[in-house]
Amino acid sequence: MSDPKDTKRIAVVGAGIAGAACAASLQQAGVQVTLFDKSRGVGGRMSTRRAAWAGEGGNECTVEFDHGAQAITARQPRFRALLARAEAAGAVARWQHRVHAEWPAAAVREAWVATPGMPALVRHLARDVPLRLAQAVQRLHRTAEGWQLVLAGGELAGPFDQVMLALPPAQAAVLLAGHHDHWADALAGVNMAPCWTLMAATDDVDWPWDAAEPGRGPLAWVARNDRKPGRSAPRGIATWVAQATPAWSAAHLEADPETVSAALRDALQALLPPRPAGAPPLAWHHVSVHRWRYAVPADRGSLDDRECWWDADQSLGVCGDFFNGGNVEAAWRSGDELADTVAAWLEQPHEAALAAAPLRRPTAVQAEAAEAA
Repeated sequence: MSDPKDTKRIAVVGAGIAGAACAASLQQAGVQVTLFDKSRGVGGRMSTRRAAWAGEGGNECTVEFDHGAQAITARQPRFRALLARAEAAGAVARWQHRVHAEWPAAAVREAWVATPGMPALVRHLARDVPLRLAQAVQRLHRTAEGWQLVLAGGELAGPFDQVMLALPPAQAAVLLAGHHDHWADALAGVNMAPCWTLMAATDDVDWPWDAAEPGRGPLAWVARNDRKPGRSAPRGIATWVAQATPAWSAAHLEADPETVSAALRDALQALLPPRPAGAPPLAWHHVSVHRWRYAVPADRGSLDDRECWWDADQSLGVCGDFFNGGNVEAAWRSGDELADTVAAWLEQPHEAALAAAPLRRPTAVQAEAAEAA
């Protein structure tokens, strides 16, 4: 792989944490990688959204919401080491947060958050990888020269020697159909639960918690976004991210956003302390919702126990959090494992050629020349 003529060209489709991990590790292995994503920025479900409104005196108030992944936990040493390096680079920070839960009890938990917003960890991982954003890959096309990516509008990208898909299973299944039907069928059987997320900015309130896990009602998680490390809000403003339960989100999957917004706002308000007697009603400065159609894996279907898939004959790979847990660490592990698998496979032809090369005995003329030298 040190010979430029032998450098492989690989496309990684999906710039979430799994795709960024895969692309970064492949590039470190000496592979020529291009990372594609349909969005205008990286992150996938590690996303942050900005909102603004006119405050008192006409001044613009701007806030941000981590409306996808809320925090990062780490169990394996390799991922903890990655977070330590990212923390030293200012891309993540530790978050000790007070969580109110009916069961088992309120507690202080420790996790990490990317700073200043959740996409920062993905940007840190993919900082040296060529990016093609706002490039929706609609289908794959195999030619004699390699894989072509057919983009929106009919534009072609490629050719590439290999393609790695780091997408939700339903989206990956569409691209694999006709090329790897066994994988496509298995991914189509993976059930990803949806999640409606409320983003709200209110007047500040005396709420003693950084987050809460309600035991009943439509909400599964509520966080004071402005209390996370690296976040801020205008003085006197509280920012909230409230995520609905998978069951409630599925039951209201196609509901009108205004209806969803009203229901989740009422549920959030019920968790906040009551207003003092004679005080004006709580002011809601901004309210919006986002629907994550593919939020967390609910049923793995017929997936095996591997952390990723790689088919050397087809030059195709698949990675994602749905293989092994559904959280940020699971996504990183899957992408990193796919990169390691592919890099090891790319080294095999060179090693096999050396092993298969016949041992040649020097001719008499060569032996005499060697002795004379």
